[in-house]
Amino acid sequence: MKNACISVRNISASYDGSAVGTVVTALTAGGYTADKIFLLDDADEREFAQTVIECKNFFENVFLVVPPQRVTAYTAQAAGLLKCEPMQVMESGQKSFFVIPYGEEGRRAVLAEVLPYFEKKYSRRRACSVLRFVGAPRERVDSLIAEAKQGREGAFEFFYSEKYGDGRLEIGYDAQTPSDTADAVLRLFVEGLKEYLYALDDTPLHMQVVELLKLRGKKLCAAESFTGGGVTKRIVDVPGASEILYEGVVAYANEAKMRRLGVRGETLRTQGAVSDETAYEMAAGLIASGCCTVSVATTGIAGPASDNTNKPVGLCYLAVGTAESVYVYKYIFEGSREEVTERAINQTLFLLYKKIR
Repeated sequence: MKNACISVRNISASYDGSAVGTVVTALTAGGYTADKIFLLDDADEREFAQTVIECKNFFENVFLVVPPQRVTAYTAQAAGLLKCEPMQVMESGQKSFFVIPYGEEGRRAVLAEVLPYFEKKYSRRRACSVLRFVGAPRERVDSLIAEAKQGREGAFEFFYSEKYGDGRLEIGYDAQTPSDTADAVLRLFVEGLKEYLYALDDTPLHMQVVELLKLRGKKLCAAESFTGGGVTKRIVDVPGASEILYEGVVAYANEAKMRRLGVRGETLRTQGAVSDETAYEMAAGLIASGCCTVSVATTGIAGPASDNTNKPVGLCYLAVGTAESVYVYKYIFEGSREEVTERAINQTLFLLYKKIR
């Protein structure tokens, strides 16, 4: 079986591959890898036509991954080339063509439409387990995968992805695999990654946090400096966030930290804005307001240059507080300004998750 993926995009726009990568990862996790990937300019109809015909001649299954708003147009275009009815799954002899939208919508289509189609076509049913975690060293994950493979060669497939410290491990296996065997492999990862785990399903971190806050009956306030409201935005992205979120404060300047959060001027003068003490007072100030039962605070140096101190780029202090206590965690993240910021956002949400679970 040979498979191909054709991805079309605006060639002049920025591209990081994640929209298409989400779909390819879902296909791979289901046991269907792309032997070749074509990346085409969505303005070049001639190249698209040539590529579709080439794939029809040389590949058994072809995945057309396109912008969601262009699914109908590309389905019609492909159907014309294949001389068949325009459908999400188009068949030409033994060849199958799928039109799949980018991103999360495409991942859901793979799970709901593509993989069930393949189960019937190849009489092969797959099962999978998903673990999600934050901050796990890559070496730890690789070591556990190697251990899981010992004595089980070919029985399991492991697909690991990570973005800004947020890791996802999908374990694929035949649905006929004995449950005790599948459970043993899952238990190996749960025990090996327990300090980093936040989900034993495919629930994203921010959704997990919001649901847990609802379950615990907590009200959240956030004070952010260098993350610029990123933590709060993740929370607001979840429907129903109004039940658990009171406010998000972006206190970027030192004066804002003093006026809005009650950070002492002496603390800022002697310890600096990026310090354990400042993060503590930011989180404590929110709790003292009486508007929330749990708080988070972030302060750090995202770069590209350091501040006027000797503190390094990537240094940050993340705090999580309740009426009983405030804990501050120090990290030094590597990478670009965006990478440092996004890793800090994920880590803050994970610390919050661990505090309230």
